[in-house]
Amino acid sequence: MEASILLENRMHGDTMFPIRVYTVDYLDGEVIFNLHWHPEFEFLYLEEGEITFQVGTNHYDLKQGDICSIRCEELHGAYPVKGRSFKLHAIVFHLNLIKSFTFDLIDNEYLDHLHAIDFPPFKRLQTPRAKVLLQQLLDTYFNKAYGFEMEVKGYLYLILADLLRDNSQNVHHVSPEVANKLNIIKAIMQYVDNHLDQQITIAKLAEQAQMSEGHFSRFFKSIVRMTPIEYVNSVRINKACELLKKTDKKIIEVAMDVGFDNQSYFIRTFKKQRKCSPSQFRKDGIDIW
Repeated sequence: MEASILLENRMHGDTMFPIRVYTVDYLDGEVIFNLHWHPEFEFLYLEEGEITFQVGTNHYDLKQGDICSIRCEELHGAYPVKGRSFKLHAIVFHLNLIKSFTFDLIDNEYLDHLHAIDFPPFKRLQTPRAKVLLQQLLDTYFNKAYGFEMEVKGYLYLILADLLRDNSQNVHHVSPEVANKLNIIKAIMQYVDNHLDQQITIAKLAEQAQMSEGHFSRFFKSIVRMTPIEYVNSVRINKACELLKKTDKKIIEVAMDVGFDNQSYFIRTFKKQRKCSPSQFRKDGIDIW
């Protein structure tokens, strides 16, 4: 799972069909997926179990059958509840998929509202039809029969119509103070992503945030739910997983590319997060988010 990298520098789907569905039923270390953000809109469907879902600084309890939307560019993450099993689907798509080549009424009256500051960062889809439509979208996406792309696009329109029609949930306004905190977290995470192959210390991160080391560590953990060093190691291991899957580099080369100068420490950290060794991960061909 690669979701802890901010900003996600990957494409969900491809330029001709910018949508991808991720199914997750395992933990990435001690989380389902770490805080991250991307320019795409997202639907989350919890097929089984219970999880805690975080958007910005807010936390929501999701139970089996719950569906929610996450606005573009929102920090979000997911966490297990008391070790209980779960299965969730994340439908991540760029709004360009459903926008018109020329600006039209649908763009102006509806789709542009999904970007608006007064559109809720997190919103539950509570209509019975929405659940049916989303399940049909998933079936269509995974079966990939001829013409499935048109069906998927059609289902997105129908689900979004339900989402925009439901005004029962209050508009959520983020205070300037909270917005500033989230911007600092985004900047720190982007710094980590851009300097993975270099030494990253708490002192350097605290300097980026213009805080003392102690204040920064408490501030970071209060939002991200892990220490700065735990976060850095998590991003490094996620990047290592990508390199193990997509290249033939030796384990020591992968370790050095992601900022570990000690192979033994890299392997120990990898095992702690992935419950297997780097070589076993590569051999098994485990999928990544």
